[in-house]
Amino acid sequence: MIDFGSIILQLFTPQYTRNPIFPDMISASIVALAISVAMSFGFAMLRKKTTDIERTNKIMKETNEWRKAYTDAVRKGDKPRIEELKKKQAYVNKMAMEVQQQQMRPMFIYMIPSFMIWIFVFPAIFGQVVNVSPIFIPWIMCSDEDVTNHQQLDDQGNPKGACVVPGEVYLWGWFLLTSFAFSGIVSRVTKTGMTGM
Repeated sequence: MIDFGSIILQLFTPQYTRNPIFPDMISASIVALAISVAMSFGFAMLRKKTTDIERTNKIMKETNEWRKAYTDAVRKGDKPRIEELKKKQAYVNKMAMEVQQQQMRPMFIYMIPSFMIWIFVFPAIFGQVVNVSPIFIPWIMCSDEDVTNHQQLDDQGNPKGACVVPGEVYLWGWFLLTSFAFSGIVSRVTKTGMTGM
């Protein structure tokens, strides 16, 4: 019997190269950073095309003001104010749902090509690790245990892990860090920043 689950898993599991196009960590870090920022710009421009940012920010501001007023009324035990604010709750919930739908639209459009690039392109270009950090952050960087796994060999005689020294940053971790670091700048430059919910 054919195990379709394992076939699909093998197809969509990144196959990291052991001979990346950018073999040294300096060039790999810089190129990965540039791609990360470019992808952030691409997502911001997609958001700009698919979302009414001005309306979304207005709704989010209104929703935040209602939440603050409601929380304040509950804290003070102001029952007449609570009842007054509850009358507006259905409207506020409807507006919050509209904002979530607006935010999800570009994410769904962006997700499929991004997923394909992550599965088929980046592992072939970069390999699994692209940088070394002096500050250890669990899960996105190699630990001592990961380095020990690298020293063990698989059935083909290749090292099991990607890590050679503790503190090496996984490719996805580097993208995560650089995306967070530049997201504010990208949203300011593209004027796609949104008020926090």
